[in-house]
Parts: sequence; structure tokens; C-alpha cells
Amino acid sequence: MSQHYRGMGITGEGGYVTVEDWPRWPETDDSTIRRVGTTFLSGRLAVSGARSRWRSRNVAAAERIADTVGRRHAILTTSGSSAIVVALQAAGIGPGDTVLMPATTWVSCATAVMRVGAMPAFFDGTADSPCLIGAAPDVSPAAVLGIHLYAQHYDVGALRAAYPSAILIEDASHSHFSAVDDGRRVGTLGDISIMSLQATKILACGEGGVVLTDDPELAARMESLVMDSRRRAAVTARTATNELEPALLMHGANHALSEASAALLLDQLERFDDQAARRSDAAHRFVDRMSDAGWRVFAAASALKTGNFYGMAVEVPDARGDRQTFIEQVVTDAGLSLDTVYPPVPEGPLFRPFSVKQYERIAHHAPPTPVARRWHERHVVVPHHAFLAGLDNIDRLADAMIGRPVSARPVQARPTVDVVVISGGTRPSLTAALDSVRAQRVDANVRITVWLDLAADGERPAWLDDAVRGLPVAELRARGGVLPAQPFERISALRQLAAGRATGDFVAFLDDDNVWDADHLAMLLAAARSGFPAVHSWRRLVGEDGKDAPVRAFPWLPAGPAADERLAAMEAAGVMKPGDSVVRDRADAGMVDMGEWLFDRVLLSQLRFGRSRTEREVAERLGEDDIILEQLLEAGVPVRCTGRASLRYRLGGMSNPESTSDGEVG
Repeated sequence: MSQHYRGMGITGEGGYVTVEDWPRWPETDDSTIRRVGTTFLSGRLAVSGARSRWRSRNVAAAERIADTVGRRHAILTTSGSSAIVVALQAAGIGPGDTVLMPATTWVSCATAVMRVGAMPAFFDGTADSPCLIGAAPDVSPAAVLGIHLYAQHYDVGALRAAYPSAILIEDASHSHFSAVDDGRRVGTLGDISIMSLQATKILACGEGGVVLTDDPELAARMESLVMDSRRRAAVTARTATNELEPALLMHGANHALSEASAALLLDQLERFDDQAARRSDAAHRFVDRMSDAGWRVFAAASALKTGNFYGMAVEVPDARGDRQTFIEQVVTDAGLSLDTVYPPVPEGPLFRPFSVKQYERIAHHAPPTPVARRWHERHVVVPHHAFLAGLDNIDRLADAMIGRPVSARPVQARPTVDVVVISGGTRPSLTAALDSVRAQRVDANVRITVWLDLAADGERPAWLDDAVRGLPVAELRARGGVLPAQPFERISALRQLAAGRATGDFVAFLDDDNVWDADHLAMLLAAARSGFPAVHSWRRLVGEDGKDAPVRAFPWLPAGPAADERLAAMEAAGVMKPGDSVVRDRADAGMVDMGEWLFDRVLLSQLRFGRSRTEREVAERLGEDDIILEQLLEAGVPVRCTGRASLRYRLGGMSNPESTSDGEVG
């Protein structure tokens, strides 16, 4: 699946910038959905959930992280800030203690300190790094929070020398699995180490964190703090409702990561090494380009080598104007939005401890931090996912930042659209349907697959061989009861089979008695590229002769009061009008024909075309298109309509056999 064509960004209506060239983060695909989805089959959704024969994803992910970092123990938490809380509490930090940290960091680092009743204090950075010790307050901290920031690493030796009696808690949220220049592994450099696993990080599970240590007693305390004073039991009684038991160590709370989030984490761990290698190659290219132009890029050699960094800080020369104007220009020229270095926590708009009664009496030591302020005002950050976009895009980004003419956008891989045409092999209109697909004017690879649902003893007419010549054909014969006999159920089963065989980026369906306008797929694809995984058109009703068929009653019900009432309802919703042949289908009005849709294939793989139908639904001819629409609405899938009647829908088919006239219908 091409990551560029699955909601990557917003394309150019009204001159708005295209950002399709830059990958979405995190990278996900079919395997992600399977990993997370099977969690719900296990019956185990939380560490305190029901016993299960399925192994805990929480345990598996924690072990994988510990092994990768080189620590003996890892405990997963609900967020990076909760990981700091657990680390501080396990280390005995609380009221009356001071915790020192760099002024440049995310606000929740300071908030986590206040959550345990301790006082945060802040040191300034240096001109070379926001995480090195510059001017520091005159305090004797009980703990120091050393934070790796923006492809740079704090100086472990300097912090230990300056504060030898303090507990060192390492925050590796910007540097998962990286290494410092002497080869030591990030995540092993503190007495306790923590990482955030929040959605923007290079290792992400939505919201989450991890605490790491080599000390088994400390790990036991942290486990107790995370799981409401409990621990995992070595043996559980047959009558036990879960797999936990009292730890009899520390009074804890619920900081435990859910099983579904841990499943997502396992998926992202599988991708990590490949992403790091790609990031490393692109980062070296970017640094070389910017350095050759005289720009200052701040990145440790070891961070470039591993590729494991959250973002890369770049100083904006005064000649390029103020920071915000510079960022807006780069968005215009390269389509990528740069980030900014965190503001000094005490000066930032998110630090408001006075507004919470629990925090209002906790002091914070906030001396002037002018260097941290300059880092915020004069530096931008290239986000890590940009380095996964390919070297051509990195060159364009460097040119845009330096102020050189930006090269033409690289040619993107064309998306592939799988078009499924299902036919009973009895309607010569199949030829026109297939010709309309072949005639599509669209910048995409269009692959047609014909599914022939033939009678068991029927002969194939000569025109059918001519119609499908050169196309992949899946031929089924109505024998053995493999497919349902009832027509609606049968077409649902056929669509499900066809969808399961599709491998393209998008999937569309066309019935053998309908045709598309030549720009049908192009309009749908344009809508899909703007971030919609399900898009559709309108349709024009035609009779057997192909001419417009304006309606007087609802065509999908037998003529009578029910059809009249339904047409009135559709008229009120703006979908249909008496005397008009255009059906302005709308998802929220409950009407979209299958031939109008273009689906993201991964979304389609999660949908089901059939289900049991009530007697009333059978009478109302509820079909597979209605069942699909139900699921889209239930799941809150964002849907867009092109507002063009680019499907010519022939009346008189399976769902409306009464509507066969060439003129007005009803």
C-alpha cells in the first residue's frame, strides 16, 4: 500500500498547499489492523482484565523494549508523563524535594514532578544544545531529569559530576534506541530511564510510556505503582478473575497501558529498524546540504548514525526573517510544516500550575533562561517523519529552507485502482461497462477484474469472450452450494470474494449494466487524496435505451403508496426530485450505490457486504450497498461526495425490476 495515497494531506483547493509528498505518521497498514483487531478476540483488554490463554501484549511489548534497549526490566505506562511519575515515586521523590531539568522540554515533565508534590527547577541550555547545562539555579536536587532533545544527547558525565547525590532519571522520549557518541545505549544512562510512546514519537502507540531499570527491586516497586498496588501472579488460582495479586510493596494507581495500545506498539516495533535506516540516510543528506550552505544544524553524530531522533533543530539566520514567516514560506515552497523548539517551560503558555489547587502551593524555581528562549525563537525543527519521504524530497526541503529555487516535485508513484465488475454473463451491456472503465482519464493504474457468475450448465456466448478478452477473469459456476442461492445474498458473497482478492490502493465496483463517465475515477481519486478513505459520486438514471429516465416514484420499490412516500422523503432530503433523472446520493440520507464508491482498500478490508436481514429489510430490498453504508456511518468514516453524476445507472436490474421503461419511471 502506498503511504502517499491514504489521507496524506490536503490538496490544492483555493491555492492551499499540497502535502502529499510527506508521509503520514505513524506508518500503518493491514498488519496493524490485524494486530490490534485480534486483541479483541483474546478477551484480554487490560492488565487487570479477564484471564486468557492469549499472551498479554503488554508483557510481550515490554520484554521487546527491554531487550532492544539492553535493560533487564521495562514497565509500560499510559503516557510518558505517567512514566516520570512512576519513576519519581519508586525512587522516593515527593514533597520537600527538588527535581532539576532543562528549561527546554515538554511541559508535562514539570507537571509530573508536581504530581508527586516535588518542586521543579530549571537550568538554561547552551548555544550548542538546549539539553546541556548552561546557567543553573543554586539548588540541591534530589533528582535530575536528564532529557535528550532534538537529535542531541545530554552529557551524562556532566550531570552526575554536578549533582553526585541526585538520582538521575533519563528521559529518552526523543531518542528511542539511539546511542551516545561513546557507543552506550540511550535508555541505559540513568538510574531509571523513561520514554514517551505518544503518537508523534518515533516509537508510538497513540498514548503510552515505558519505565526502564536494571534493579529487580525497583522494577517490582514500579510494577506495583502502575497496577494499583498489584503484580502479575506467577500462578493463578482456577477461581481467580484475573492474573494479578497484591504486591504488598507500594500504594499504586492505574498507570497500565491497555492491551490494544500494546498491540499497536508491537506493530510499530516491527517497523522500527527499517524506519531508522531510512531516516539515517536522509538525515545525513540533509545535514550535508544545509551545512554546505553555511546553516547550523544541530545533530549528534551518533543520532545521525542510528537514525533514532524525534526531530532535528536548525537555526534560522536573521536574514531569513522571523521564525513564523520562515515556516510559512517553507510550507508554501516544500509543502512541509516545520515544528518549533519547545519554549522554556516557565514562560510557555501551557505551564499554569496556579490554576490547579493541588499545584498552587508548590513552588517552582525558574531563573531567567535566555538561551532556552533563543532556542525557541530562532530555531525550527524538521520532524522525523520527513526523513522517510525520500532523498528527492529532502533536497527540495533543503532548497526551500535555504531560499534557493525549489526543484520540481518528484514524480509520485501512481496509485493503483482495482475495478471489480461482476456479471452473470447474460447481459451484453457488460461490453459497454468494461469499455467505460478502459476509457477512464485518470492518473492511476487501473486494473479490471471480471467475476463471472455463470449457470452450472450454461454456455458462454461469443460476445462474452470478446468482452472480457485480455482481462483477468474469475469464473464461478452455480454448483455445489458454495455461494448462496438468494440473489442479494449471492451478490454480497461475490463482492466479498472480490474485495478480498484486491491488492491495489483503492477499489471500485461497477455492475455490468452501468457505465461511468470518462472522468469518474479521476474525480473520486482527487477527493480520496484529500484525506477521505471513502468517496462517491452521484448517478444519472437511464432506461434500457440509455436515455435519461426521470422519476415519478421511488424506483427501488414497487409502485404504490410506499414508493410515493419514499420519493417524498428523498425529495425532502435533496436526493431526488420528481421529473429529474439525477440521484444526488448522500451517505447521511442512507443512499449511495455500490457503483459510485471508491474505497481505500485497507478500509474496505474491514467491511462486510452481507449480514442477516429481517423480513422487513428483505421486503424493502435492503442490499449490500445499504449494509456497507451502515458500517461506514457506524464507524464514523469520513465520506466525501464529488457532487457529479458520473455513474449512468440503468434501471430494471435486480434491485428495481419494475423500473424498465425508457421514459419516465413510476
